[in-house]
Amino acid sequence: MPTRKETIWFIALTLPLSWAVGAWWLHDERHGQLLRILMCVPALVAFGCAWAFRREPPRAAGFAFTGWRPWLLAMVYPLLMTTFCLLLAYGWQAVSGRAGFIVFQPQALSVHVSRTHVLHGPTVLLFLGLAWVLMLLPWLLVAMAYRRGWPDRLQGALPPRWAWLHHPFRLLLFAPTFLVHGLFPGELGEEIGWRGYLVRRWADRPLVAAAITMPVWAAFHLPIIFSSTQKGHPVMNAVFLLSIAAAAVPFAALYRWGRSVWPCAVLHFSWNLWNPVLLGDVYMGHPGLFGGQVRIFNGEALFGLIFNGLIALGLILVWRRQRTQAPA
Repeated sequence: MPTRKETIWFIALTLPLSWAVGAWWLHDERHGQLLRILMCVPALVAFGCAWAFRREPPRAAGFAFTGWRPWLLAMVYPLLMTTFCLLLAYGWQAVSGRAGFIVFQPQALSVHVSRTHVLHGPTVLLFLGLAWVLMLLPWLLVAMAYRRGWPDRLQGALPPRWAWLHHPFRLLLFAPTFLVHGLFPGELGEEIGWRGYLVRRWADRPLVAAAITMPVWAAFHLPIIFSSTQKGHPVMNAVFLLSIAAAAVPFAALYRWGRSVWPCAVLHFSWNLWNPVLLGDVYMGHPGLFGGQVRIFNGEALFGLIFNGLIALGLILVWRRQRTQAPA
């Protein structure tokens, strides 16, 4: 089947299914686990399409470790974005004289480490930093196992009648991921679909990959703008969706760099951790380390759009120049 038709089938299945789960969540937003299920829809559809159209196994998405540099960039990118937003916010506050535009509020941070013990203030950052690193270790384990070819080596070492055991072994490698990230590892689920399937299909044509994933990934987030936190703010909703669309470009570039879903999943997970903790949660309305006009300086608001937009613009210009310089 032509790549174009595969793409249409993937989008036509993923968006309605994810919107259906999103509508279920909107009916009762207390069921946050539904959002995790929604995030796994792209992976499930990708696995189905890859097998139906090309008989590709799940590992075709790219599960091998492909070097430290993509992983490190994935971990640093959200922190760079946060720094950019903070500098811009404090700069705007100083120029405009709008006191309270951004407020440092460490007292707003808290996390329950047990039923009886709650951490507050800067200690929360230390706790979350440690948890952040520990939660990435299961993904590193799988990536290293595929890098060293453990599943394939096991398949080759087993007698033919027992060669099928490499399939449960592959599933066993992911067991720590499900223990640490829950039954529905949403960030990994999204990246297997959007980057491990959709971008992979157009990896040799990055401008096309960007043109497809930008509107589609934004459309995937449509249920969020109808939530109780974001409903009734059309300008904020538009900026939110544009920020998501712009972020699709650096995500696509990261996948093309390593041809592995892991750096993209690391970036996605790191973003979902540090952006709300530091700049506030635009999904649930929870405060962050910095308060004030969160709807403007958040990483998924106007200032985040500026940061992602500049990165996306630079990447698109590079890809255009590479296309014009390529031999006919």
